[in-house]
Amino acid sequence: MDLPHLREMRRRAVLTQQQLAEKSGVARDTISKLESGHRRAYPTTVQKLAAALAVAPQALVGGVEYLDEEVREERQEEQPEKKRRRAGF
Repeated sequence: MDLPHLREMRRRAVLTQQQLAEKSGVARDTISKLESGHRRAYPTTVQKLAAALAVAPQALVGGVEYLDEEVREERQEEQPEKKRRRAGF
């Protein structure tokens, strides 16, 4: 799966690719390829990176899990008839 927010989240955490690699256990080369879109991530890789960045896995793949809890609740109340999809994490 693609990780469109990985670079942004890593930079917000003020980490280099090498530091994230050491913290997550994911190779720096893999992180580089994921950030540039040259590689897709396995769910276990997403989980490792999310844990190292202290974010929900959905935040890395473009979900709304990075929003404040209040904003998520408001959005759910506004559209109760729509089915909500969640990534399989």
